[in-house]
Amino acid sequence: MDVRTHDELAHHADAWADLLLQSPAASPMLSFPQISAFFETQVQPPQAWLCLFVYQGDRMLGVFPLIAARSIGVPGFKMLFLKTPYNILHTGGVDCLTLYGREEVIEVLVDYLSRMPRAWPLIRIREVPEHSPSLVCMKRPGAKLLAIQRVRGGENYIRIPATVEEFHAGLSSNFRRQLKRGRKKLDELGDVRFLCRDESRAPDENMRRFEEVENAGWKGEENSSIKADESNARLYALAAERFSRHGWMEWNFVETGGKSIGAHYAVRIKRTLFLLKIGYDEAYSACSPGNLLLEQIIINACLDGDLDEINCVAECTWHKNWAMEKRLLHNLVILPKVPVLSTLLGIIFRSRSFHRLQERFDHKPLPAIT
Repeated sequence: MDVRTHDELAHHADAWADLLLQSPAASPMLSFPQISAFFETQVQPPQAWLCLFVYQGDRMLGVFPLIAARSIGVPGFKMLFLKTPYNILHTGGVDCLTLYGREEVIEVLVDYLSRMPRAWPLIRIREVPEHSPSLVCMKRPGAKLLAIQRVRGGENYIRIPATVEEFHAGLSSNFRRQLKRGRKKLDELGDVRFLCRDESRAPDENMRRFEEVENAGWKGEENSSIKADESNARLYALAAERFSRHGWMEWNFVETGGKSIGAHYAVRIKRTLFLLKIGYDEAYSACSPGNLLLEQIIINACLDGDLDEINCVAECTWHKNWAMEKRLLHNLVILPKVPVLSTLLGIIFRSRSFHRLQERFDHKPLPAIT
């Protein structure tokens, strides 16, 4: 099934959510809320997107969201460059989502692309973990696709320990003292509240509060906050609304006197909490509101036993304080496997020149996919 309109895409939201919850690769970046919001706010004419689906009866087996980057060729044959949704500020790690054990449906979808009309599809995927469906598919015996793969950074995460005592014991003594000093200064402000998994306010109010907190820090000064870009703000608001419909959206705040001074825009899927965005008001930096809010979330997780990890979906210097673990992420290019030709193309695609060419294609959209 080939979908290219927002209304038609929305018809698949529930089946997409069911598929996501069955996948070991479950992530907000592979979900209908994130992908649909990306398509609506980040892909504008003359750019084009399409979303491919595979069903078995009423059960969704796979979904592949794609954006046309460029095509080159001659009449009767063309090389079609495609990519999964990506924006360094908010969307990465998008892959073909498949039912566990049915990763071979990726081959079916790529075969469909090769007949639109006769074409040679090359699909660029960025920053996916080792257990991502495409990487699993390419390692199957007899795989019909070729994947050019390279490590591209990583994402840090906190593995939730069994007890609060074990959590604190894993931190350095210096950082524990820093947290203690911050909490003491925070308590001195009075009327302090931690609102975790807040549902007392409307989603749009929590969105507004989060934007204000994030913009009050260095992100606001560098114009990299959500509030600084209208299209990004629309994406986050749309995605939050849609995550909420599935019960996945999580707002966390630390407040004093009714003012939010630290906040999380987070998504909870199964037993993982994804911290998609965090922020704190730098006027209160002496109180370490960002650190104390994260500490409280980890304490709650230890006590409730409802989380296995907190995924920070990035690598940052401040992560070192939290003794985080690192998961490697990979970039890959997928193409049909053809004797001799695939080997030759593989050599080309591993070259630095090709990677520079890919960056150029990212900025030269294809007007239509036919």
